Amino acid sequence: MRELSVSAEQARQIKSYVPVFRQYLTSGGRESDLESRRERVRLYAQLLSPEGLSRMSEQEFGQVVSSLWATLLWGNKGYLVDKLLQDNGLPTIVEQLRNLLWGKDPLAIRYDSFRKNIKGLGPSSITEILAFVHPDQCGLWNDKARKALKALGFGASFRALNKHQISGSQYEEFNDLLRLVRDELQRNGIENLDLLGVDYFLFEVWKAEKERGEPASVEAPPSGYEFDHSEAIEQLTAIGQWLGFETEREKTVAKGARVDVVWKARIANLGVVTYVFEVQRRGSLDSLILNLQKAQNNPTVQRLIVVANREDIDRVQHEIATLPESFRRAVGFMEAAEAARAAELLSELSAIVNKLELVRSEFKV
Repeated sequence: MRELSVSAEQARQIKSYVPVFRQYLTSGGRESDLESRRERVRLYAQLLSPEGLSRMSEQEFGQVVSSLWATLLWGNKGYLVDKLLQDNGLPTIVEQLRNLLWGKDPLAIRYDSFRKNIKGLGPSSITEILAFVHPDQCGLWNDKARKALKALGFGASFRALNKHQISGSQYEEFNDLLRLVRDELQRNGIENLDLLGVDYFLFEVWKAEKERGEPASVEAPPSGYEFDHSEAIEQLTAIGQWLGFETEREKTVAKGARVDVVWKARIANLGVVTYVFEVQRRGSLDSLILNLQKAQNNPTVQRLIVVANREDIDRVQHEIATLPESFRRAVGFMEAAEAARAAELLSELSAIVNKLELVRSEFKV
């Protein structure tokens, strides 16, 4: 594992946000956050201890999942919990959680094992569970933390900040990076932070950058930008569910046509209408187009949406230009960056609405 360090410029950037963080530390919001953290730590100590895992029920697993910041986008947490249980089974989930949290292997191996064996929980969720159980050793890998670290100047020295999916070894490096940030904060008088506490600092950095509205933060990505296939599928599924559609991932909609995401609705006088999404990233365009043509054989399918970067969208549009008009008119396009932005906005909206407690969670302690 390579050695990470803090440059003079990175140290200067960290120091420049210390006043912002001090303001947060003296605000009423901090007390609310601390109480929320204490409640989550108590919940996880009860449910995710070795003893708690040995008797974990589906309801208790739902309490863990619904408490995660990473699942805030999901308006219907019950759908997400049911899908996780259906895809993995509670015994496998419990076994993998036990190994992840309390296993004897190095963290990198335990993290990779969980990612390999459990479908539907990504790095944001996994690292959040780890951080609340082992805050001295583990930090949160999420979009806000990555953007904050880039703002602090770590984008070039830690390339993984451009990714959503990371390996166990990269997660260990990330935790080392958080320790360096913690040490810099301590040199500037901010003491007694664990790695979860560093995340609160990074959140304030992210928030300050967002409020500042730097042009670089809203700059359009290059046409061939990279994005994560699994993350895009998760975002599209959550967006559709939030909008009131029945949503499914990796669904067979017609003979030989298995698509990434389906949105389905029942409309009076029309019956069922279906919208299918295919996420295109580095795959064969011929296979993509053939799959969409097969999906169109389902009479309920009203729209075929390709989700990709701008470069690949242009390529698909070029390839289908000579195909029958009935097919071309059925195909729509969405940039992956637009889907990510929509998911981010819905997550913010969910946070605002959830404060009203209009709908009580079925997974209360």
